[in-house]
Amino acid sequence: MPEKIDVNELGRSVDPKSLSDEQLVDALRDGLAQGGGKDIDPSLFARLVKSTGKGQLEAVMSSDVRRPVLDAIFGRMAEFYSSKGSSAKRQVVHWHVTGASSGGSDDFQTAMQHGTCEVSEQLSEEPRTELSMDGVQFLKVVTNNASPVTLFMTRKLKVQGDVGFATALQKMFTIPSA
Repeated sequence: MPEKIDVNELGRSVDPKSLSDEQLVDALRDGLAQGGGKDIDPSLFARLVKSTGKGQLEAVMSSDVRRPVLDAIFGRMAEFYSSKGSSAKRQVVHWHVTGASSGGSDDFQTAMQHGTCEVSEQLSEEPRTELSMDGVQFLKVVTNNASPVTLFMTRKLKVQGDVGFATALQKMFTIPSA
């Protein structure tokens, strides 16, 4: 294996199961450091998540690259917001990605209104719904590799507030798939 592995190439043609946890984490660290996530193709990232084993995803989400991965995903969320779900009323969602090294969660707020989506690390507004899930499940949901409804039914995704709105969220985003 080459010393540095491009994240897009990893998603395109490398079987991540052939890599050690450390090699996978290093590839993500390098890819996120160079372009801050903007250079990573979302479909290739979705393919990478799909073909990576649960243990490796757990290693990623328990490493120092967890936060840059989350920042890259939330940093691009507005790009994938579809005005199909837009409303004149401000719709706020609080996201809680559990399993942070602090023992708590990494929290983000998305606020959608008039076809725009704003992302913040400050949970400053009253949410219409709150979603809580561990890092692996979050990666699978945002890459269209897991059904939020199934995760909810199996209690891997917890919803507080408007469950109907939470169900509709998936239609409000054009989620890249593998």
